[in-house]
Amino acid sequence: MLNQACSGWAVLYSLSMRRFFGLCAWPSPEPVMISDDTADGLEQRMREAETLLILRMPPAEEAA
Repeated sequence: MLNQACSGWAVLYSLSMRRFFGLCAWPSPEPVMISDDTADGLEQRMREAETLLILRMPPAEEAA
């Protein structure tokens, strides 16, 4: 269910660690992997990571 709600992310659950992990599947300057104890918490962290990436992106070059 979380995979469908968060396209662009690969979502995994570790039984041994009892944590959800999100790995970005879109181009980024460096690998992005986040985790949380709950699915809701992971979704919030994924949205925060997306926002941070957008804020760090250089401005688009204007067409000449």
